[in-house]
Amino acid sequence: MDLLSDLNEPQRQAVMHMEGPLLVLAGAGSGKTRVITRRVAHLISQGVAPWQVLAITFTNKAAHEMVDRIANLGARGVMACTFHSLCARLLREFAEEAGVSPNYSIYDQADQRRVARLALEQAKLPSGSLTAAQVLHTISRAKMQLQTAADFEQNAATSPMRQMAKIYSEYEKLLGAANALDFDDLLLRVAQLMGRRPDIRRLLGERYRFVLIDEYQDTNHAQYVIAHGIALEHENICATGDPDQSIYSWRGARIDNILEFEHDYTNATVVRLEENYRSTPQILAAADRLISYNRLRKAKGLFTQRPSGADVWVVCTHDEHAEAAEVVRRARELVARGMRHDDIAVFYRLNSLSRVMEDAFRRTGVPYRIARGVAFYNRKEIKDVLAYLKLMVNPRDDLACERIINVPSRGIGSTTLARLRDFAAGRGIGLLEAASQGRMIGELGKAAANKVAAFAQLVKQLAEGPLAPVRTVLESVLAATGMEQELRAIGGEEHEELANVAELVTAAGEFDRENPSATLPDFLHLVSLVSDVDRFEGSTGAVTLMTLHAAKGLEFPAVFIVGCEEGILPFRRMGEEETCDREEERRLCFVGMTRAMDHLTLTRARYRGLRGSRQRQAASPFLAELDGPQVRHVELRPPVEVQPIRQESGVDSELGELVEETPPTFDEGFYDVKAPAASVAAAPAGRDSDSADVAQSDGSVPHLPPGRRVRHPMFGTGQIVSTGRSGAYTKAVIDFDQYGRKTIILQFTRLELLA
Repeated sequence: MDLLSDLNEPQRQAVMHMEGPLLVLAGAGSGKTRVITRRVAHLISQGVAPWQVLAITFTNKAAHEMVDRIANLGARGVMACTFHSLCARLLREFAEEAGVSPNYSIYDQADQRRVARLALEQAKLPSGSLTAAQVLHTISRAKMQLQTAADFEQNAATSPMRQMAKIYSEYEKLLGAANALDFDDLLLRVAQLMGRRPDIRRLLGERYRFVLIDEYQDTNHAQYVIAHGIALEHENICATGDPDQSIYSWRGARIDNILEFEHDYTNATVVRLEENYRSTPQILAAADRLISYNRLRKAKGLFTQRPSGADVWVVCTHDEHAEAAEVVRRARELVARGMRHDDIAVFYRLNSLSRVMEDAFRRTGVPYRIARGVAFYNRKEIKDVLAYLKLMVNPRDDLACERIINVPSRGIGSTTLARLRDFAAGRGIGLLEAASQGRMIGELGKAAANKVAAFAQLVKQLAEGPLAPVRTVLESVLAATGMEQELRAIGGEEHEELANVAELVTAAGEFDRENPSATLPDFLHLVSLVSDVDRFEGSTGAVTLMTLHAAKGLEFPAVFIVGCEEGILPFRRMGEEETCDREEERRLCFVGMTRAMDHLTLTRARYRGLRGSRQRQAASPFLAELDGPQVRHVELRPPVEVQPIRQESGVDSELGELVEETPPTFDEGFYDVKAPAASVAAAPAGRDSDSADVAQSDGSVPHLPPGRRVRHPMFGTGQIVSTGRSGAYTKAVIDFDQYGRKTIILQFTRLELLA
């Protein structure tokens, strides 16, 4: 196919560039992935061997999509992977030179926390002085800067730093004893290897003659060293990214890597991709105004040829419950006008903001899903199965051994495990080897000794079998260990745990088809490196709720960004004043805004429950910065003591909420009054005047006497105090459990009658 026909001029320049360093400054929605894949195909069409091209992305999902798109262009055999996946492969290939065993385990975050807690215990520091999370954060930062435990100790100038150095050392000893690496070790060990062995660095440079790195603004120091090392001889490095979308400094990303590319490579060619193909002019203009306030950036101007669309909305509500109700109402309006649920996304800066949103979606019956793809591999039954596989590959993995030595139940209790652990520690051996010598442990009774020895024999037999194809190995493990039988017994064919394990088997089968020469260690390393969005599927028939960080790389026709308040977006930790990185927080907001294709709404609340108390919230300064002629502001009045109003004055018929006394002309139909779900009739003769009848959509007429319990979509549960007529309308005074006494117009609300 013609690789250039549908590209604009800057895209063609980037695709056709051959030798030498290239920096592609790719604005949001500017066709970056298309440029990368076409560039790879063009290189191959010019005689470059596919295996000489290395394309590095930041998620496995993006790597797989890139491989597929390159293959569709007629080019196969290109290495497309993440930095961590690349390093995992290199450490198996050069295990001896890197000082690791090729059958090493990769510890996930949960495993790392367990090791950190053990390291804290062994360091014998004062109780409560540090948490496992603090330990891991410090160690991770050190490794990203290529600091070993010895380096850290040498530079420790204060007592707290010397304590941390001791913990770091214990942490490394525990990893070494288990023949395990954490995520940061993968990068650290390869960077060290390339510095220590110039011959291996040159070999990799000859192997990968052309290096393409996506999202270059998100590389940390270790990744920079690896990429720079591979490209050192030939300098055929293409860095693609956008400083305006650098949002990962908290995990070590250095925006300076992309800002200083032209300093590192003085002969670099720079191409700017400024045409946006995703968003409407209104969305793009607001986002461009916002990001223009940043100083650490490369100048570029975004533009689009898309036709004009809906204005950007900024909505202020009374509190987080009103905010959630408004988001749900707008989402339902979009769906009523033909949009699919999975075309809609809600972004938030903090995971904690999802709870009220979930409640609102659940209460109104709108399908939604939380995008936390990595959670699949964190399920107990999945981690149990994977622990068997890890122990088969790495018999020294004590965490895996502890996890499944009694799964399924074998009658091996905590006392037996403690004695086994003491025996292993006394002889400097792993738990599995200690279990194989169970009959030699005097502290164990005969029955317990036989049980642990039988477990060790089972793992040994499994490990001696073939390690590919992975699906066959997995099925054998499920059958031989009795796990499949146990899952069937506790839940039957429809049980969720069994279905999850079946999904793991399916994933193994897909892995076999995509990697015909791979074995079990390859599968385990892939699974260990799954990120939050790797399992994200776009078509699920549900509204997506996710953090702004997780939204990177995605796009949706309609986007809501909630919690646009000072202290949340931009985020500032409790007790900190001006220490938050305003520029990075602004970039994060920019990323969220530019995920939107057609509709963008930003919301904030005047009051919000935070850290266990109700707080008054100030608007995010970003809302003023993005303001312009394409931005529409609306403030929803606090829902207190609502007086009778005309139906045409801006009432939401489902939420019973007064928008403004003199509402503007709202476009997009968001505030059109629909037929109410329930109508109220006058109390018939003989009824108390402070009660009312509600005619429901199914034709029934429930009675609302004082004392009747009800549920409101915004205020939750409460009790009717009284009802009465006010002109053509009926109002109800309700004592809500959480919000106190409110007066509600019944014609414009949807009350659920409780028993």
